[in-house]
Amino acid sequence: MKRLLLVTGRLAEGEVRKAAKQLSADVLVLPVDIALFIGPKMAASAIKKTKKRYLKVVFPGLVHFNVGAVEKEIKMPCFKGSSHASDIVRVLTSNIELSKTKPADFIIEKRGLDEYKQLLDDTERTAKGFAIGDVKIGTSLPPRIIAEIVDAPSLSNKQALEHAQYYINSGADIIDIGAIAGDENSRRLGEIVRLLKQKTKVPVSIDSLNLKEINTAISAGADLVLSLDSKNMKAIKKSKKVYYVVIPDGKNSVEENLERAKKFGFRNLIADPILHPPFRVAESLHDYAGFRRRDKRTSLLMGASNVVELMDVDSVGINGLLAAIAVELGISLILITENSYKTRNSVREMKRAIEMSFLAKSKGTLPKDLGFNLLLAKSKSGSDLLNLSGAQVIQVGDDKAFVSDPKGHFKIHVDFKKGAIVAAHYTTGCDSVFEGKSAEAVAKKIIKSGLVSSLEHAAYLGRELQRAELYLKLKKTYSQDEEFRGL
Repeated sequence: MKRLLLVTGRLAEGEVRKAAKQLSADVLVLPVDIALFIGPKMAASAIKKTKKRYLKVVFPGLVHFNVGAVEKEIKMPCFKGSSHASDIVRVLTSNIELSKTKPADFIIEKRGLDEYKQLLDDTERTAKGFAIGDVKIGTSLPPRIIAEIVDAPSLSNKQALEHAQYYINSGADIIDIGAIAGDENSRRLGEIVRLLKQKTKVPVSIDSLNLKEINTAISAGADLVLSLDSKNMKAIKKSKKVYYVVIPDGKNSVEENLERAKKFGFRNLIADPILHPPFRVAESLHDYAGFRRRDKRTSLLMGASNVVELMDVDSVGINGLLAAIAVELGISLILITENSYKTRNSVREMKRAIEMSFLAKSKGTLPKDLGFNLLLAKSKSGSDLLNLSGAQVIQVGDDKAFVSDPKGHFKIHVDFKKGAIVAAHYTTGCDSVFEGKSAEAVAKKIIKSGLVSSLEHAAYLGRELQRAELYLKLKKTYSQDEEFRGL
């Protein structure tokens, strides 16, 4: 009995045969181009015709059926492999339990995330540290995310609560209430602290240098204060239940201010050497590394948004790098904002990056090949190449000609709050609105409604709706008919 049979369609045959050589496997090419067209009866019939027995039959991960149906027919163990042929070797040598219903990519990702969750549970149970509210903090724990509600006093209670809940759902551990620089809003800040403490059940911090605002927030139940310096620490309320972040200032280093704070009677202290914007980032990281060399015990905070918000660069890569640095230096808290359109989704990005880096460091590996990743716009694996031999190639030029549809036109936009694609239909005015999570669902509903009368219009809608879905997932601002721009 042979060990392994790889089932594939015609287009992926080349990649699958390369993988088969490395795995000493047989290959069965079915008479379809892509995996989606493989059916269970077709597969079972073709495998029977080989008159061979295998210990394992692996199908493409993208086949649409439960391969257990084929297993019953051929009496051989059947499983789903990777979604992409280029990943077959990695998947089949990764010692995972393959599924009959889920692609192996899904199984590998779940295993990686489960591994991180188990590591986090074990570390939280055994690591030394302290708690801000119910959140355990320590130098040997993963960095916890503080998400700031910027200019919080300008928001209504409903808006403040929506911001907080969004951050919590995104993975934030602590909600930071940001003051308005130069204003005095102590009463309003106290109200927001009480509101979030009552409604969210997560730790709340106050982000201000104003004495009255800080003290009011402490009285209202704030768990964490950002920040103490040499100018305000003498008059700030001391509480055994509150933790205080100490920063440097024009007169003193962060270490000098830590010592001053201790002399004033503060005990629950966290250091923030300050991560400066470009072009002082290297200098700032040198300060963090130097502090950690001199002091192995004091918890550190890093304000990532000083870099992320102040560069016109996609946030995901910067957040990934800063998370790795934070894990390397044993930084306990990372402050994040999503104060601009370009930083939407930063809390989720930072959360995933922390998971990757903390798991990798614990395993003594690099933050790659963990089963889960932070690749949003680029890919780890290649795609299957088309076999175009013998086909006529038609060169197509750029055709910008526009022909209006007599049944009307659509205006498309993305609603990030709802997480939806919105397509509004117009004739003389807006007469109907289609809203959904996927381009396919919206397009099918529009067509069933009889609002498209030409193939050109259908092709246009398909393209724009799919682009809207992509922008929704990337949290990128969508403008209808605007081309996706690369370098």
